[in-house]
Amino acid sequence: MQPSRNKVLALLVLLYLVWGFNWVIMRVGNDYVSPVFFVTVRFSVGAITLLIVLFARGNVIPPRKYWPWILGSGAMMMCIANVIIQICTTYIGAGLTALLDYMQSVFVCILAVFFLGEKFTLRKVLGIVFCVAGLFILMNIGVTEHIWAIFLTLLAAALWGVSSIIVKSKLVGCDMLQYTIWQMVFGSILLILYLLIGDPASIADAVDLFTGPRGPALFAAAMLIYNGIIPTALAFVLWNYLLTNMEAGVASIAIMGVPAVGVLSGVLVLHEPMSLSIAAGMLLVFFGVLIVLGLGAKQQASE
Repeated sequence: MQPSRNKVLALLVLLYLVWGFNWVIMRVGNDYVSPVFFVTVRFSVGAITLLIVLFARGNVIPPRKYWPWILGSGAMMMCIANVIIQICTTYIGAGLTALLDYMQSVFVCILAVFFLGEKFTLRKVLGIVFCVAGLFILMNIGVTEHIWAIFLTLLAAALWGVSSIIVKSKLVGCDMLQYTIWQMVFGSILLILYLLIGDPASIADAVDLFTGPRGPALFAAAMLIYNGIIPTALAFVLWNYLLTNMEAGVASIAIMGVPAVGVLSGVLVLHEPMSLSIAAGMLLVFFGVLIVLGLGAKQQASE
């Protein structure tokens, strides 16, 4: 049964708020711990949170035939893509990273044509054009010297897109909560192994932080715990629910409102400047999203 349009809108607004505000937290988090340590703790806390839910509900282990796709998508989305994004915020800023990361929508729309049989319609094209134009205005993009970080972030967007296609094509019939949790668990295991073997200095720096002055330690701990429970455990369940119950292209374009909310969060929380261009960019983004959601509502009604 397809969700109603009102339910989709409500879930999207919640996702905008949670993931949009999280760009502020990610930006601040890099001042306290290394990007890889941040992502590792984030997904470890998220995995533990969802495992508690799954064990309470029962039916913990998904069928064996889904495991290769769960592990593959978990490695791409939960591990590699998010580490890249967290690292690149340090070099090219949260704004440009957000813009490039949400180019995943273009990758998903293109891949969905070839692997899911979805149509690359005029309304999807218009939605992408308005969203991307709005994001460029919002992020005030200039020339950056860290070209490698731009390409890495585009790689993260492509990996997210491939992972979304796997969810839509290979995990059909698998319980949504099961595969979300085990994607997160596997991504966390890979991240922990990397920290232990390849980046022990990040662990040492974190130990120094949490054994140091109480104020920064408590703030960093609260930030990491919040990040694991709300923007990770809750938000990824919401995202996979939307992805499962909507066209992949429609869902991916619909969440392009997230970086717009991220910019607004920066204005409100970090006191970044607000201008007419920012307001215009946000309007363009949300207008593009509404174009695509109008398409989604028609499709649901026809079903």
